Amino acid sequence: MTRQTWTAAVSAVWFLVLAIVIALAPSPFVTYAPGSTYELLGQAEGQDVIQVEGLPTHAATGQIRAATVDVTPLNASVALPEVLYAHWAPDRDAIPREWHYPTRTSLAELRDRESQRLSSAQMNAAAAALRAAGVAVQQIPMVSTVAQAGPAIDLMLPGDFVLAVDGRPCSTVEEVRAAVEARTAGDPVVLTVLRGTETLTVTIQTTASSTRQNVPVWGGTLVMGFSYAPIITFHLDPAIGGGSGGMMLALATFDRVTDGGLVGDLVVAGSGVIDGAGNISRAEGIPEKLAAAERDGAEVFLIPLANCADVTGIQTRMRLVSVGTLDDAIASVDALNSPDTEALVEGCS
Repeated sequence: MTRQTWTAAVSAVWFLVLAIVIALAPSPFVTYAPGSTYELLGQAEGQDVIQVEGLPTHAATGQIRAATVDVTPLNASVALPEVLYAHWAPDRDAIPREWHYPTRTSLAELRDRESQRLSSAQMNAAAAALRAAGVAVQQIPMVSTVAQAGPAIDLMLPGDFVLAVDGRPCSTVEEVRAAVEARTAGDPVVLTVLRGTETLTVTIQTTASSTRQNVPVWGGTLVMGFSYAPIITFHLDPAIGGGSGGMMLALATFDRVTDGGLVGDLVVAGSGVIDGAGNISRAEGIPEKLAAAERDGAEVFLIPLANCADVTGIQTRMRLVSVGTLDDAIASVDALNSPDTEALVEGCS
């Protein structure tokens, strides 16, 4: 073997080794793929997915499905060939890992965050659905978190509603905060709390804020929550995760508590974040969710107006319906059940 031939052979071997190493090395990306869809009007493990107490419920003939995305787990890596495939496949996507998973996020922190987002989505969905159904819904400051080392531990619980501070009624988070901060750090504060159906009086010894000198805090965080007479319980697969299933949870809850069979015989899927007033905002992974919904037999896909740009050029046999509010979704699905109004339903333009 000549020197040139030997050099060429060694170079080829090194090139092959380097190519294999690069191909198998973890990349700084995660991939999106079509996930599962979950039927919300049916049952899971022998119980209704949406359980309602305090209101009559009605059986459905069609289906309302929440579509999900299969995302690379936090503790898994993606090799370059998979990234390239996801980039070019019409029902896949590859995005920078740091865009999906905040830097230095632990698995436990991620699970807590997803759990909180799902809990918020359920609360907002129930409130929006009941409002749309004509049920009285009241906004009240609600405990979101309680600091593990704070003065409210074992006294306050996430989900508690704060009705008053030191006997003075408070209707907003700002009013509660101002009433607490009017005291001196170390002073006790008396909160009137609604927990379930029971009204409690809770006395908490305030402490000084760790970020604002001499400002008293009670040891938790508040958000605006919703109080209503019916009890809505969601029995959901944890894989639904996050907040983007909120729109479909609200639509399914509305269908359960109103008579008339909103979806008829249709199989309706979709994805969108919803607030307690029924406003719908964008969701991630819409192309992948479209593929999942079509695979599972959906005929209609509800898509937030803010996501319309994400479906440009996508071919699907499903009817795409753009919605900005829960009222839009209800009216559109209702109209699709009549030949006289079906043509009036708008898609993404």
